[in-house]
Amino acid sequence: MSQIKRYGGIIVKYRDKVLLCKRGPKESLPNEWSVPSGHLEKGEDPKDGALREFKEETNLKINGKLDLVGLLHIYKNNLKDKKGVMFVFYHNSKSKLVPDLEKAKDGHEHTMCEYFGKDEIPINKNNDQLKKIIEKIFQ
Repeated sequence: MSQIKRYGGIIVKYRDKVLLCKRGPKESLPNEWSVPSGHLEKGEDPKDGALREFKEETNLKINGKLDLVGLLHIYKNNLKDKKGVMFVFYHNSKSKLVPDLEKAKDGHEHTMCEYFGKDEIPINKNNDQLKKIIEKIFQ
């Protein structure tokens, strides 16, 4: 039995919109919109890992409150075998954070980043769970 992988991701909300990034065509979940996220290192605290991954993928550092808002279950292709779990954190930003993918260490993992309102969230085959977590933020 393979070990469940752990991931960390951050939803940034600015005013009435959330930041999502579109995955590159050669990345996992190719061409799908998601939050900046990635693998947690062995023994790494999920919040610390989410902050590290956010910085590596956007070239932005989050200062301020960060709350755990949900767990996103990641499955293999058959949607039955669990591959991993993502700890999803939330940050309500007082300023609009704009990713710089060209300067980010792992910015190549995304093709673009944009802010979306509650009713504008792009629908992907793999993001139903994420969409539900984001909807909780808008309540």
